[in-house]
Amino acid sequence: MESSPSTRLRRYSTWLWALRVAVTVAAVAYLFQAVSAGQFLAGDYAFLRLHQLGTTTADLLMVLALVSAAGLKWIARGPRAPFLITLAAMLVSQAQAATGAGRILWLHVPLGVALIGLVWALAWGTWTSAAWREVPR
Repeated sequence: MESSPSTRLRRYSTWLWALRVAVTVAAVAYLFQAVSAGQFLAGDYAFLRLHQLGTTTADLLMVLALVSAAGLKWIARGPRAPFLITLAAMLVSQAQAATGAGRILWLHVPLGVALIGLVWALAWGTWTSAAWREVPR
């Protein structure tokens, strides 16, 4: 049974908004990660715990973003790009967290910079990309 255009539009819009919110909040969380890391490296050791909690929070937000991107792709029949970019960001995030836990700072810091850029670009794309705003037929 084919759904009506208004149902498709509503479904697509719901998943797109869920993705927008999740990645935008995740982008802010990753920016906080840079701040907390800087404070820790400057000698305020209380920020290490905040940095660790920030990782968990950002990971949870990215799981929500991945679920939203999957819903946008497979339930609302939207574009594949948001899902693939979100999945890539999650993989970089896990590698970055692993290098941080292993105290491999020479790799942890550059991965963090790349991750922040990737998630901010993803957030920007969810709000501005005309291709992602088009409802599939």
